[in-house]
Amino acid sequence: MAPETSANIDLPPLPEGIYCLDCGYDLRGSTSARCPECGFALELLRTGESQIPWAHRRELGRFRAYWKTVWLVTRWPKRFCSEIARPVSYRDSQSFRWLTLLHAFPPVLAAAIIWGLSDWLRGPGGGEPMWWVLGGLLVWSLLVLAGLPGFASYFFQPRWLSVEQQNRAIALSYYAWAPLAITPVALVPYIVALCLRGPFGTAYTDVLWVLAALTYPVALLFSYRRLNTLARHTLRQSPGRRFLRTTTLRLLSAGLAALFALLPVCVFWLLVIYYSLR
Repeated sequence: MAPETSANIDLPPLPEGIYCLDCGYDLRGSTSARCPECGFALELLRTGESQIPWAHRRELGRFRAYWKTVWLVTRWPKRFCSEIARPVSYRDSQSFRWLTLLHAFPPVLAAAIIWGLSDWLRGPGGGEPMWWVLGGLLVWSLLVLAGLPGFASYFFQPRWLSVEQQNRAIALSYYAWAPLAITPVALVPYIVALCLRGPFGTAYTDVLWVLAALTYPVALLFSYRRLNTLARHTLRQSPGRRFLRTTTLRLLSAGLAALFALLPVCVFWLLVIYYSLR
């Protein structure tokens, strides 16, 4: 008599709302180790314990757990999306969100300080209005980085998902912003541009400033791609409706960023009026 293998054993049925990460087949009630539609292995979907490294930061250490989570979200989005099949801590996702903001904001602050100081050192009397502009840009950047993840989370609570699945999708949406953690690499061209400004003028340094500034659009693009992948594996909509939903998210995010910009712009013009009347 041949020994039993895992393929012959009926596993516990998968709950409602679980779909194959490869083909999207509805796996509700499946007792197989593989997707009956495409043969995709279902071990990740059957694991009861969270596979997000950040959830195990006490054992792994905060530094290692954080960067392993960034790598998971950025490099292995399907594995990341499999977390919809098991509980996700909202509190952990929030701590990860704010730690990512602490990675993304310092390069903006450093760039503003370097830009302001270099402008002030070029000559007397030219720095005061520029400092107000830079201050406004810093406020705007902070508001955008803090507000966009919370705004995007509202797109992951559709009525056709159960409350439990909505809560999991919302928590996972905060992890999807992990690519913003790469933005500190922008500090490298900032520092190089500062060092080259004296001997080489602005010909090379302007290129370095542009390269540094492109870091943020690239990181945001990757974040929105991960949000799109998460939507594909959790919302279960047709490609057309999903495209419309994610496009709407991008457009409204741009509008929200523009709305945030109104605050520093208004403050700047009020200061201009104030100084002109002195």
